Amino acid sequence: MLSFRLSKLALGSFAILAVLLGTSCLNDDNLIPPNCFDGILNNGEDLVDCGGPICQPCDPCENGVWDQVLGEQWVDCGGECAPCDVNFNGQLDPGETGIDCGGDTGLDCGELCGDGLLNGNEIDVDCGGPDCETCPSCDDGLLNGEELGVDCGGPDCPACPTDGDCTNGLLDGDELYIDCGGTICPPCDGTMDWKANGTELTADFETTCTLDGTTLNLGGVSITTDGIGMTLPEPSVGWISGAQIALNESSAPAGVCTYNAPGGQMFTSAQPGANFTVEILYILPEAGGIVVGTFGGSLIGSDGTGGISIAQGSFLLPIN
Repeated sequence: MLSFRLSKLALGSFAILAVLLGTSCLNDDNLIPPNCFDGILNNGEDLVDCGGPICQPCDPCENGVWDQVLGEQWVDCGGECAPCDVNFNGQLDPGETGIDCGGDTGLDCGELCGDGLLNGNEIDVDCGGPDCETCPSCDDGLLNGEELGVDCGGPDCPACPTDGDCTNGLLDGDELYIDCGGTICPPCDGTMDWKANGTELTADFETTCTLDGTTLNLGGVSITTDGIGMTLPEPSVGWISGAQIALNESSAPAGVCTYNAPGGQMFTSAQPGANFTVEILYILPEAGGIVVGTFGGSLIGSDGTGGISIAQGSFLLPIN
């Protein structure tokens, strides 16, 4: 360790000498580029001026890693490194309420929930106990850890009852839609987003979707009280993926889109000049099913004046 630090000092002295002489053997132009002596983390270094493909190895006692194979008793201390401070030694010492925290240390144990070490009051690394998030388990009703489905699959939990994988971005198993619904995946939450005259909005206040005979009714309300509703008659090709439904004056009242702005003005596709289209990307047309699609176009004020542009609309809505 002593020889390592001496070599580091010698290299630093060489760099200073090169600057004073105005020359360097680091490149053919005798220019000193960002290098292993500039005090900057660059050149693929692991730490400032050390490690990586071209610089000298970093001092293992300064790398911020618990190198147990090198004899360290905790991060950068013990073994060949300096002795561990009693407040940072990976043990529950007198005066501490958790490992290396609380009590006389002045460090809140909750601050250790993201450091990648088993300390504080944790049950496992960075989870469990009174301060950190609950550790993933096979009976917590959540899709977490390395599970493929809720509380099943992966290396730790029992096999899932279907061939589905709730993490692969595919519609498989008995999923209602991609990675949601069915017996093992999380429920499909209703989502709806759009832009109204360029303002991005989300139906984070309420979403609805019902199938009344062959007519699909869906809508959403944002937290700003922007509300959009669509009555969609079954297209001539039936309820299939790829079907498009045009909503305009000629289609009303069989099909219509209405938009309520926060100021109280209502816009609709049932006015001359309106042009609004809904495309169905995926649908299971039944109660308990789901519909996924896009929408957009122009709506005219219900009094025949003014208008609003709806763009980049999308929805994923379970059908009640």
